[in-house]
Amino acid sequence: MKTIMISNQKGGVGKTTTTLEICSILGKKYKVLGIDMDAQRNFSMYADAELNQVPTVNEVLNAEILLKDAVQHLPKFDILISSKKLVDAPKVFGEPDDIFLLKDVLEDAQDYDFVILDNAPARSPLLYMSYIASDYIIPVAECDDGAIEGLNEIQLDIARFKKRHQTDVKVLGILLTKYEKTSMHQMAYETLEEIGEKLGGAPFKTKIRKSIVVSESKTARQSISEYQPQNTAAKDYTKLCKEIIERIQG
Repeated sequence: MKTIMISNQKGGVGKTTTTLEICSILGKKYKVLGIDMDAQRNFSMYADAELNQVPTVNEVLNAEILLKDAVQHLPKFDILISSKKLVDAPKVFGEPDDIFLLKDVLEDAQDYDFVILDNAPARSPLLYMSYIASDYIIPVAECDDGAIEGLNEIQLDIARFKKRHQTDVKVLGILLTKYEKTSMHQMAYETLEEIGEKLGGAPFKTKIRKSIVVSESKTARQSISEYQPQNTAAKDYTKLCKEIIERIQG
């Protein structure tokens, strides 16, 4: 089982869309569990999970129920939905050892091939749990200064946890989203190459092209690959998943 966290501390860069697409596409061939670590619950909502169902990731992290009894089984993958109660995570999970809770929970997820974590765009105990529990991280960025700054913050976070020997997480690759064939976007990709050298993970060759279908699929509560499989973004995410497997297999 490999755990991959999707992250950037800048919002609106396509983290949740990327999480849903990876889960949906890899779920056609592998056994996949998606976990929503964001109190906004967008991943849970766009995946068309039952939002009124409890338990959620909150109850699992608080050891009120086992992981296997909390997941929902969707057509392509399993999901552990989030809870609005996670807004109180800094208070609830404030003990030093709490950052290891998710890693402990995932000891019961060994029958999955992949666990994909969708993270909120903010530092919190939940983000720290993901760093500790993950084998890989995919930082997501668009052509935006705020997104680039978010990547620098990821670099600092990883360095801090590795210095304390708390994580072995590796940058699998940086993903550029909302891509257009302009000189500005090409410059953004070159910037990602420079940041990738610092992070220890080169940008993915696959770039996710900008498409209105991304928003339409959310309204339809479907992944892009289900809603309009011939769309450019759907094709890009399919290529990305192949590149993900290639990089993991080395």
